[in-house]
This record gives sequence, C-alpha cells and structure tokens, in this order.
Amino acid sequence: MLSEPKLENGVFEDTYTTSFAQTGIHNVLTNKSILSILENIAGRHSAYVHFTFSDIAKYNLTWVLLNWKLKIIKRIGAEENIRIQTWGRLVTRIFVIRDFKIFDDKGNLCAIATSKWCLLDTQKGRIAKMPENLLDIYGGAHYESVFCIEDLPKLTEPTSLPISSDTYKIRRFDLDLNKHVHNLNYLNIAYELLPENIFDGEELNNVEILYKRELKYGDIVKSYLYKEDDVYTIVMKSEDDSILHSIVKLYN
Repeated sequence: MLSEPKLENGVFEDTYTTSFAQTGIHNVLTNKSILSILENIAGRHSAYVHFTFSDIAKYNLTWVLLNWKLKIIKRIGAEENIRIQTWGRLVTRIFVIRDFKIFDDKGNLCAIATSKWCLLDTQKGRIAKMPENLLDIYGGAHYESVFCIEDLPKLTEPTSLPISSDTYKIRRFDLDLNKHVHNLNYLNIAYELLPENIFDGEELNNVEILYKRELKYGDIVKSYLYKEDDVYTIVMKSEDDSILHSIVKLYN
C-alpha cells in the first residue's frame, strides 16, 4: 500500500507504483525509467519544501543536472510498489550532491544512485551560487553516501579508438522546460550505438553520465562508442568535434 510522503532528519521518502510503460523488452524497468523515477522524487522533495523550478523561477534560477551514477542491485518489474529515499549530503558554493535508495515492498534494496546539481542564473546564463542554507531548506543534511564517495567520479574520454560512431539531429521532443535536451534523453542517443546483442541483452546494471555542455534544438551531435573490457563508453560531441556535450558509461 502506498503511503504519504514524509521528511525526517533530512531524508525525504515517498512511495510509487511502477507501470508497464516503464519496462523494456525484458519486462523490467529500464535504466532510463529508474532515473526518471529518481528525478521525479527529487522534484517531489523540492515541492515538499517549496523550492521547485516554479518557486525559484521568480529569482531567475533553474536547476541543472551535472552527473548521474546509478547501480541496480535487484531489477524491478511493472505494477510493483516501491519506496524511494533521497537526501542532500554535500553542498558547495556551486553544486549539491543528492543520493537515492530504492526498496521493493518487502524492504529489499533494489538500487542506489547519486547525482550532482547546480543552479543556473537564466538571465546571466551562468552557474549561480548555492544558498548557504540549502540543506536547511530541504529539511537538514543526511551525510550517508550510498557509494561511500564524497564527489562523483570524473568521466574522461577513452584513449582507445572508437568502434563505431553516429550522428543525430536534436528534435523538439528531445527538449525539456529549459529548451535543452532532457538529461535522460542522452541515454536514448547512447543506446543507439550499443551493439545489437548488448542492446537486446539484459539491462546493464551500472550507468554513469556526465553532462558537460547543453544540446539545443537543431544541434547535430556526433557520438562515438568505445569498448574497454566490458565497459561501453559513449562520447557525444558537436558535429565538428570541438565541443564535448556528454559522456555515458554503461557496464555490469
């Protein structure tokens, strides 16, 4: 049974029922669906404390995601009731780290994730300073790190040669409310480059994403696929290779 959201000691907790629309070819939630749930729970936390996109828009501010790191421990199916916890654990002048846990209805830990966010001044077009009382706004700090790390690992371009590449023109349906490509749609671009046997196989259980430079409507993005051991890395650049837009790592 779903319960009402609650906020205790800096940890926001809410429940959610998954749907068939969130599953892939193996009848379990896709990595994109899981990250979407986490993103929405972060939004629920912000709404609970009145610090959502609409609340901060009057100050010419918007939230921008910089990194994701996700690890799946137990796959979730459709029509399951899950419980999600999220909290802020580290705030600097320019970013905040938010962690997550997902549990099934029996209390089993199914997934952990961490993320990095900043505030963007929409008038000046640059990163804004974080409020000094941000953790207090969100109900206090909870310092647990699900990956036992302070900051997210830095993703870099592989030094080997790519095994394939592709180009893609950004469409309107790729965009979010900031009129940039929505952060989860970078996964769509990345998955297009995976070998067919990997794409059709079981979902890879680890996802890391770096967002370096936003993509906008009409941009041409050039993607390169690298394979080192059993790690697939997708690097997304501008058409002339001069701008790095994103790096995605997928592995088990």
